[in-house]
Amino acid sequence: MTHRSPLVTLAGLVVAFALFFGINVANSAPRQATGPEYSSPSPSASATAEQSSAVASPTPSEQSTTSASPSPTGTSKGDQFPDKVVYAGRTDDKGAAIAVAVLGDQAAAYLCDGRNVESWLRGTAEDGELKLRAKNGDRLEATLNGSKITGEIEVGDEKLEFTIGEAKRPAGLYRARGSDTTIGWIVLPDGSQVGIQTSKGESEAAPTLDPDQPDVDAGGEQVSAKPVEGDEDLQ
Repeated sequence: MTHRSPLVTLAGLVVAFALFFGINVANSAPRQATGPEYSSPSPSASATAEQSSAVASPTPSEQSTTSASPSPTGTSKGDQFPDKVVYAGRTDDKGAAIAVAVLGDQAAAYLCDGRNVESWLRGTAEDGELKLRAKNGDRLEATLNGSKITGEIEVGDEKLEFTIGEAKRPAGLYRARGSDTTIGWIVLPDGSQVGIQTSKGESEAAPTLDPDQPDVDAGGEQVSAKPVEGDEDLQ
């Protein structure tokens, strides 16, 4: 009976082990995908990319909404006075006449009852608002509304409201001054007149004025009436 030497047996085991190890290594190595079916991204990756694109890009309706947003606009101003205008009429209680002359941003006013109550006022005409004062404390405030002004005048302890319209010449406000006489006239749109002549502290009804012939006799002194336009010194 033949016996194998231990060396031969050991050599055979080594060869068998090497073959077994090589086969395992080859089977465990990662495989690389090949072929055209692996060249495009997976369906889940494509869906994710499409969702990202949809979020980043606004839809046409969103673009229309954005572009249609109105831009802020400035607020418009109220009524503005003409550069040169005269308003004339009577107070609401018909007890006195009142006239206001506007020139640019300046204004002058006169109120009188044709007997012994009168007041000359000066002030501003801005943004449709009149604010006038007299040296004795009388005041007038009014607001422009279209072709009329509406307001209140305070003369002494009395407050009178009024709404008066534009007065086209010969209607309007007139004034004459002499050495010791002052005369004021309000010629109303219907042609009637209200005025006061004051001489040496005494007041009486003014003489009739013809706007086309403005010279009048004031107690033996000839004075000439001139239209008041709004920027005069009325003191």
